[in-house]
Amino acid sequence: MKKKPYKWLERLVDKITKDTQPNNDYFVYYNHNITLHSGTVDYVGVTIQDLDLCNEIDFNFDFWTYELVFECYNNFDERDAIVSAFRKIYGRLNIVDDPWEEEMKPIKEMLGNDEYDQDEVQKEYNALMERKV
Repeated sequence: MKKKPYKWLERLVDKITKDTQPNNDYFVYYNHNITLHSGTVDYVGVTIQDLDLCNEIDFNFDFWTYELVFECYNNFDERDAIVSAFRKIYGRLNIVDDPWEEEMKPIKEMLGNDEYDQDEVQKEYNALMERKV
C-alpha cells in the first residue's frame, strides 16, 4: 500500500513558523484553506480545510514551550507529517494528541474484559500504541 505524500504539510509548517508569517492570517495553500489565529506572538492556532470543506486538521503551537496540541486530523499520517516537520525545526516537542487519546479510551476499557476477544483487542491496542507520538 502506497503512502499518501504529505510534503505540503512540511512546507506549511515551515511557512507558518517563519518570523515573517503573521499569526493571524488566511490563505489558500496546496488546495487547502489555511487559517492562522493567535492572540499573542508566542502562539498560533492552525486550521486546515480542503477547499470542499470536508476534511479538517486543527492544531496549535506554543513557540515558547514548544507544545503542539492536536484538536483533530483525518489520519495518523497527517499528524505524523506535522510532528516530523515541527521536530525538524525545533527538535524537542511537547505533544498533546487529543484524537489519539480518544481512540485509546474504548480500547483500554475492553482490555481485560472477557466479553471481548482479547487477542483482537490486544492487536488494536498494539497498533495504536505503535502510532503514539
